[in-house]
Amino acid sequence: MMPSRSDIVPVPVSPGPVQGRLSRAGWKLAGYGFVLLGGIGMAVPLLPTTIFWILAVLCLLRAGDQRAGRLLAHPRYGAPIRLFLEQGAISRRGKAFALSGLLLSAAVLAPLAASQPVAVAAGWAVLALVGAWLATRPEPRTVRVRSGA
Repeated sequence: MMPSRSDIVPVPVSPGPVQGRLSRAGWKLAGYGFVLLGGIGMAVPLLPTTIFWILAVLCLLRAGDQRAGRLLAHPRYGAPIRLFLEQGAISRRGKAFALSGLLLSAAVLAPLAASQPVAVAAGWAVLALVGAWLATRPEPRTVRVRSGA
């Protein structure tokens, strides 16, 4: 049975909320900024969503903001965020989409910056490093249940 939204508790990956009011405000501002970038990523094809929302959850947890739970309960992005925070894992499907997006970005980058070969090379290097990091993330662990005894 799937847990309801009210049953989902934020993943404790942060050392806990910071104490200072100004520090909490900074973490909250960063969290809201990442939420905004993730929201834009839902509409812009090559801009990612999940990574920004992972960062948003981490910032909001650090700020002690309960809205982190709303992101973890999101019907589409909540499970991948929780999976990454709990296991550091990315599903095979998630990797395929992310790597495809990186390849498409690399293909689009070359003609847009053709007059700047150093910029193209730097962009490709960053995309290659991100792709290598993504490809080496573990896949989700499966839980095997024995039947009968």
